[in-house]
Amino acid sequence: MKGKFLFLAGTATGFVLGSKAGRQAYDRIAAKARQMWGDPGTQKVIWQAEGIARDAATVAQTKVSGLLDQAQASIKKEERKANSTPDADSHDL
Repeated sequence: MKGKFLFLAGTATGFVLGSKAGRQAYDRIAAKARQMWGDPGTQKVIWQAEGIARDAATVAQTKVSGLLDQAQASIKKEERKANSTPDADSHDL
């Protein structure tokens, strides 16, 4: 899908830049793009996508925060274990 979009975008760009009536073609394409962008259906899809992205970001933030808490707890546990174990080099001879 991404490849098709890039192909179409490249084709449109080539058409606009390569045609004799480039400015007129550009104006028509730009007007159509503005019309599509302002369409209520398009805006509804954009609004839904923003909501999905916000929800996904919240879930990711919660998971990362939980993993960070686990890592900090594990580090503290290992530090306590390391401090409570006597060093092998400190034996009296």
